[in-house]
Amino acid sequence: MLPKKGTNGYIKDRKMFQILFLIGIAAVSVGLFLCGYFATGTTKNLLTVFAVLGVLPGAKAVVNLVLFLPYRSFPEQDYNTLKSAAADTGILYSDLVFTSPSHVMHLDALYISGTEIAALLTDGKAKTEKEIVDYVTDTMKKRGVSVHMHIFRSVSDMTARVADLSDRTEPVPEELAEFWRVVLV
Repeated sequence: MLPKKGTNGYIKDRKMFQILFLIGIAAVSVGLFLCGYFATGTTKNLLTVFAVLGVLPGAKAVVNLVLFLPYRSFPEQDYNTLKSAAADTGILYSDLVFTSPSHVMHLDALYISGTEIAALLTDGKAKTEKEIVDYVTDTMKKRGVSVHMHIFRSVSDMTARVADLSDRTEPVPEELAEFWRVVLV
Protein backbone atom coordinates (compact mmCIF):
# COMPACT_ATOMS: atom_id res chain seq x y z
CA MET A 1 0.00 0.00 0.00
CA LEU A 2 1.32 3.41 -0.93
CA PRO A 3 1.79 6.04 1.76
CA LYS A 4 -0.33 9.16 1.49
CA LYS A 5 0.76 11.90 -0.87
CA GLY A 6 2.88 14.51 0.89
CA THR A 7 4.33 12.09 3.43
CA ASN A 8 8.00 11.33 3.78
CA GLY A 9 9.20 8.44 1.62
CA TYR A 10 6.31 8.80 -0.84
CA ILE A 11 8.51 9.23 -3.94
CA LYS A 12 10.64 6.17 -3.19
CA ASP A 13 7.60 4.03 -2.44
CA ARG A 14 5.73 5.32 -5.50
CA LYS A 15 8.63 4.43 -7.80
CA MET A 16 8.82 0.92 -6.34
CA PHE A 17 5.05 0.44 -6.63
CA GLN A 18 5.06 1.55 -10.28
CA ILE A 19 7.95 -0.80 -11.13
CA LEU A 20 6.24 -3.77 -9.46
CA PHE A 21 2.93 -2.89 -11.11
CA LEU A 22 4.63 -2.73 -14.52
CA ILE A 23 6.26 -6.12 -14.01
CA GLY A 24 2.94 -7.60 -12.90
CA ILE A 25 0.90 -6.17 -15.77
CA ALA A 26 3.54 -7.25 -18.29
CA ALA A 27 3.57 -10.78 -16.87
CA VAL A 28 -0.22 -11.03 -17.00
CA SER A 29 -0.38 -9.67 -20.56
CA VAL A 30 2.35 -11.99 -21.83
CA GLY A 31 0.77 -14.93 -19.98
CA LEU A 32 -2.64 -14.24 -21.51
CA PHE A 33 -1.16 -13.90 -24.97
CA LEU A 34 0.82 -17.14 -24.68
CA CYS A 35 -2.13 -19.08 -23.24
CA GLY A 36 -4.32 -17.93 -26.09
CA TYR A 37 -1.69 -18.68 -28.70
CA PHE A 38 -0.89 -22.17 -27.42
CA ALA A 39 -4.57 -23.03 -26.90
CA THR A 40 -5.72 -21.96 -30.37
CA GLY A 41 -2.54 -22.01 -32.45
CA THR A 42 -3.22 -18.46 -33.65
CA THR A 43 -3.01 -14.93 -32.32
CA LYS A 44 -6.61 -14.25 -33.39
CA ASN A 45 -8.39 -15.05 -30.14
CA LEU A 46 -10.05 -13.36 -27.17
CA LEU A 47 -7.05 -13.77 -24.86
CA THR A 48 -4.91 -11.77 -27.29
CA VAL A 49 -7.46 -8.94 -27.04
CA PHE A 50 -7.25 -9.06 -23.23
CA ALA A 51 -3.44 -9.08 -23.41
CA VAL A 52 -3.47 -5.99 -25.61
CA LEU A 53 -5.94 -4.26 -23.27
CA GLY A 54 -3.51 -4.96 -20.42
CA VAL A 55 -1.06 -2.64 -22.11
CA LEU A 56 -3.28 0.38 -21.34
CA PRO A 57 -2.79 0.40 -17.55
CA GLY A 58 0.84 -0.51 -18.20
CA ALA A 59 1.27 2.60 -20.33
CA LYS A 60 -0.24 4.73 -17.57
CA ALA A 61 2.20 3.17 -15.09
CA VAL A 62 5.13 3.99 -17.40
CA VAL A 63 4.03 7.64 -17.54
CA ASN A 64 3.80 7.75 -13.73
CA LEU A 65 7.22 6.15 -13.37
CA VAL A 66 8.81 8.58 -15.84
CA LEU A 67 7.20 11.46 -13.93
CA PHE A 68 8.80 10.38 -10.63
CA LEU A 69 12.20 9.14 -11.89
CA PRO A 70 14.07 12.48 -11.72
CA TYR A 71 13.13 13.01 -8.07
CA ARG A 72 14.23 11.38 -4.84
CA SER A 73 12.68 11.14 -1.41
CA PHE A 74 13.63 13.66 1.24
CA PRO A 75 16.09 12.16 3.76
CA GLU A 76 14.32 10.89 6.89
CA GLN A 77 16.80 12.55 9.26
CA ASP A 78 16.19 15.98 7.69
CA TYR A 79 12.43 15.38 7.73
CA ASN A 80 12.55 14.56 11.45
CA THR A 81 14.50 17.78 12.06
CA LEU A 82 11.78 19.79 10.33
CA LYS A 83 9.03 17.87 12.08
CA SER A 84 10.51 18.60 15.50
CA ALA A 85 10.64 22.32 14.65
CA ALA A 86 7.05 22.35 13.36
CA ALA A 87 4.06 22.97 15.59
CA ASP A 88 0.74 21.22 15.54
CA THR A 89 -0.90 24.41 14.26
CA GLY A 90 0.75 24.13 10.84
CA ILE A 91 0.89 21.50 8.12
CA LEU A 92 4.14 19.78 7.11
CA TYR A 93 4.40 17.99 3.78
CA SER A 94 7.33 16.11 2.29
CA ASP A 95 8.18 14.55 -1.10
CA LEU A 96 5.96 16.84 -3.13
CA VAL A 97 5.62 16.35 -6.86
CA PHE A 98 2.93 18.49 -8.46
CA THR A 99 1.96 19.80 -11.84
CA SER A 100 0.90 23.08 -13.30
CA PRO A 101 -0.57 23.30 -16.80
CA SER A 102 2.96 23.68 -18.20
CA HIS A 103 5.43 22.13 -15.71
CA VAL A 104 6.10 19.27 -13.34
CA MET A 105 7.52 20.68 -10.12
CA HIS A 106 9.14 19.22 -7.02
CA LEU A 107 9.71 20.35 -3.46
CA ASP A 108 11.54 18.38 -0.79
CA ALA A 109 9.37 19.75 2.02
CA LEU A 110 6.73 22.38 2.64
CA TYR A 111 5.39 23.90 5.85
CA ILE A 112 2.20 25.96 5.99
CA SER A 113 1.31 28.16 8.93
CA GLY A 114 -1.63 30.47 8.39
CA THR A 115 -1.02 32.04 4.99
CA GLU A 116 2.76 31.71 5.23
CA ILE A 117 4.44 28.95 3.22
CA ALA A 118 8.03 27.86 3.73
CA ALA A 119 9.33 25.38 1.17
CA LEU A 120 12.58 23.48 0.72
CA LEU A 121 14.16 22.82 -2.67
CA THR A 122 17.62 21.35 -2.23
CA ASP A 123 18.22 20.69 -5.90
CA GLY A 124 16.75 22.57 -8.79
CA LYS A 125 17.18 25.68 -10.82
CA ALA A 126 16.41 29.26 -9.83
CA LYS A 127 13.97 29.33 -12.76
CA THR A 128 12.09 26.42 -11.18
CA GLU A 129 11.99 28.24 -7.84
CA LYS A 130 10.35 31.30 -9.39
CA GLU A 131 7.88 29.16 -11.34
CA ILE A 132 6.81 27.36 -8.17
CA VAL A 133 6.31 30.56 -6.18
CA ASP A 134 4.43 32.24 -9.04
CA TYR A 135 2.22 29.21 -9.61
CA VAL A 136 1.26 28.80 -5.96
CA THR A 137 0.71 32.50 -5.21
CA ASP A 138 -1.25 33.14 -8.43
CA THR A 139 -3.43 30.05 -7.99
CA MET A 140 -4.20 30.92 -4.38
CA LYS A 141 -4.92 34.55 -5.32
CA LYS A 142 -7.53 33.26 -7.81
CA ARG A 143 -9.08 31.29 -4.92
CA GLY A 144 -9.26 34.41 -2.78
CA VAL A 145 -6.34 33.64 -0.45
CA SER A 146 -3.27 35.86 -0.36
CA VAL A 147 -0.22 33.79 0.59
CA HIS A 148 3.43 34.56 1.11
CA MET A 149 5.80 31.81 -0.02
CA HIS A 150 9.54 31.56 0.35
CA ILE A 151 11.71 28.72 -0.93
CA PHE A 152 14.83 27.79 1.03
CA ARG A 153 17.86 25.93 -0.32
CA SER A 154 19.22 24.48 2.92
CA VAL A 155 17.64 22.38 5.65
CA SER A 156 19.05 24.61 8.38
CA ASP A 157 17.48 27.76 6.90
CA MET A 158 14.18 25.97 6.43
CA THR A 159 14.26 24.61 9.98
CA ALA A 160 14.85 28.10 11.37
CA ARG A 161 11.90 29.49 9.39
CA VAL A 162 9.64 26.60 10.42
CA ALA A 163 10.54 27.23 14.08
CA ASP A 164 9.61 30.91 13.64
CA LEU A 165 6.34 30.07 11.93
CA SER A 166 5.40 27.39 14.47
CA ASP A 167 4.76 30.10 17.08
CA ARG A 168 1.82 31.46 15.06
CA THR A 169 -1.70 30.51 16.04
CA GLU A 170 -3.41 31.59 12.82
CA PRO A 171 -5.13 28.54 11.27
CA VAL A 172 -4.35 27.36 7.75
CA PRO A 173 -7.15 28.45 5.39
CA GLU A 174 -9.11 25.46 4.10
CA GLU A 175 -8.58 26.60 0.48
CA LEU A 176 -4.81 26.41 0.98
CA ALA A 177 -4.87 22.97 2.60
CA GLU A 178 -7.25 21.70 -0.10
CA PHE A 179 -4.99 23.09 -2.85
CA TRP A 180 -2.11 20.82 -1.79
CA ARG A 181 -4.36 17.78 -1.41
CA VAL A 182 -5.60 18.25 -4.98
CA VAL A 183 -2.43 19.21 -6.88
CA LEU A 184 -0.06 16.55 -5.59
CA VAL A 185 0.66 13.72 -8.03
